[in-house]
Amino acid sequence: MIKKLYTTLALALALVSVAPAQTKQSPPAAGPAPKIELGKYEQITLKNGLKVYVVENHKQPVVSMSLVLDRDPILEGDKAGYVQAAGQMLRTGTTTRTKDQFDEQVDFIGANLSFNSTGFNASAMKKHLPTLLTLTTDALLNPKFTQEELDKVKKQMKANLASEKDNPDAIAGKIRNSLLYGKNHPYGEVMTEKTVDNITLADVQNYYTTYFKPNIGYLAVVGDITPKEAKKLLNKSLKNWKKGEVPTKTFALPAAPAKTQVVIVDRPSAVQSVLSFVNPADLKPGAPDAVAAQLMNAILGGGSSARLFLNLREDKGYTYGAYSSLSSDEILGRFNASANVRNAVTDSAATEFMKELTKIRNERVTDKELAYAKAYMTGNFARGLESPATVAIYAINTARYNLPKDYYANYLKQVEAVTVEDIQRMAQKYITPDNLYLVAVGNASDIAGKLKKFDLEDGKIAYYNAVGEKVERSAASATVPADVTAEKVLANYIKAIGGKANIDKVKDITITSNATIQGMPLVIKQQQKGTDKFVALVSMNNNPLQRVVINGSKGKMEAPMQGVNKEMSAEELAAQKLESDMFAQSRYDKLGVKTKVTGIEDVDGNEAYVVEATQANGQKTLHYFDKNTGLLLKDVKSMQSPQGVLTQTKNYSNYKEVSGIKVPHTVETSVGPQVIKAEVQSVEVNKGISDDTFKI
Repeated sequence: MIKKLYTTLALALALVSVAPAQTKQSPPAAGPAPKIELGKYEQITLKNGLKVYVVENHKQPVVSMSLVLDRDPILEGDKAGYVQAAGQMLRTGTTTRTKDQFDEQVDFIGANLSFNSTGFNASAMKKHLPTLLTLTTDALLNPKFTQEELDKVKKQMKANLASEKDNPDAIAGKIRNSLLYGKNHPYGEVMTEKTVDNITLADVQNYYTTYFKPNIGYLAVVGDITPKEAKKLLNKSLKNWKKGEVPTKTFALPAAPAKTQVVIVDRPSAVQSVLSFVNPADLKPGAPDAVAAQLMNAILGGGSSARLFLNLREDKGYTYGAYSSLSSDEILGRFNASANVRNAVTDSAATEFMKELTKIRNERVTDKELAYAKAYMTGNFARGLESPATVAIYAINTARYNLPKDYYANYLKQVEAVTVEDIQRMAQKYITPDNLYLVAVGNASDIAGKLKKFDLEDGKIAYYNAVGEKVERSAASATVPADVTAEKVLANYIKAIGGKANIDKVKDITITSNATIQGMPLVIKQQQKGTDKFVALVSMNNNPLQRVVINGSKGKMEAPMQGVNKEMSAEELAAQKLESDMFAQSRYDKLGVKTKVTGIEDVDGNEAYVVEATQANGQKTLHYFDKNTGLLLKDVKSMQSPQGVLTQTKNYSNYKEVSGIKVPHTVETSVGPQVIKAEVQSVEVNKGISDDTFKI
């Protein structure tokens, strides 16, 4: 019932949010390292302890400022997300200005000003710098935290969580963190809708009061300004920002698994898997190994000319791209290699990953590979120095991480000094094929058997859900009682929404919903008459964006702003009829849709029967029906697009009865990182829709 924000809209939504595919680029040819002249900066320490780094650049009349507060990570517990919320609320009004007034004044001077939980970024023309400083200081020192703004921030945070819920890459990231660091470590805890709901104004205020202290701050000031001018302006603006004690916290270092463990997050509808090979790496920023370690990673998986890419994409064709990263961190860094691969080649891709991870440990790289990587890193370093802000960043890093004063001045010497023996030593130190987590987010029934051989612990795969909680078994393998069939589940659903008799009384129905996409308001109007007349219209500001209409044996797709006016083929018409029919499940037997129960899964805390519905063209959709109420909770299906396979998920809630039929009044459609949340405004039944409405 009302399960259709039709595929045309969902696919268009996906296309505007998917990053373009990477094109293969050759790194610069190896050659002598250029002579690098680091720019000059001047350090100033204000009376309140704030450390300021000024880099003059008078080429343009612009000044930029960036503040970072150097605090220890915070374990947020059952209120995970309050630190992020506090950062967002620092830009939502002050004791002297409402949010609207604040925004107007920032816009009036053409400035940019944004806050986060550990500082701010600001920039403006030089002539507007005093005004920008006044506004920045007001937000920094006089924030007004209100329940109204907190509710808005929490709503946005939960919308982001909703978009991540069915994003396999986001899920993989959460699982990696949970496995590496554990739930009782700041890096491993997971924000959920429940933890966001637990956030209070007092949490936000306490965070701000505790951590926004100048004596742990580093401020970069870059642009058309002298150190003398900067010191005078900042001393005046920030004189009331008082220093204070900031709590410190240490956390135990998590250990790598004793033996390689395979972890699966089951996504029954997935036709491809996200594979990750991750292990902790005790690599600190600026450590003696840092340069050699990054060169090693560049050779292994740093780009489109690295080993992983050349093997898994260019040679085997298993994926669009395979990469690795080696990150440094004051507490604990990590190594990660990953790719999105088709289910059919999951074990083959894993084999190639493990082969490359082992090879770079056991065999020396070639002189040519090392020279290539050196040229690439040298070029990146040189290009980075073209930005004056880089000089300030390097100065701050030197102070924060207690690096040698000449660390960056000697950076290229460090690059040139790395040998093939160093590369092998780095691989042996920071990549541990026998002691890592192999994380797979995909269809467990398709990939579990293939990955079992990689588990060196006990051969038993561990299963986790999408928020990092371990489950005893794959959700898809949950035992379904023998007497539970797809026919019974569907019959219970029909009964739950009002029964077949009431459905048969519906001669026509119109559902109008409001939604937003990327902040833009949409109106979605869906109409159905009988079983072969459908129309769905999406408009914005009374302007039609897309229209899909079906009238018997004909169908048409229109998108005026995109110049689309296309009649449906017979195959498209059959698929779209099924997609548009608000009561399709009651007619599956007549529509040639084959169904079967594939398991029991948890959907937001509710046990649900999973029914796989397969159309005549092979398209599969997974329906999730609440085990207790019988109502439809979620639909999941995969779609082909120019960017590859995309997963579309629809969540249904807030059922209300209209004319004897229960209609979900909230429908969230997710495709990739984008989410459309539609709220039903009206449902009209048997109003006598004219046949002219469905004219082709």
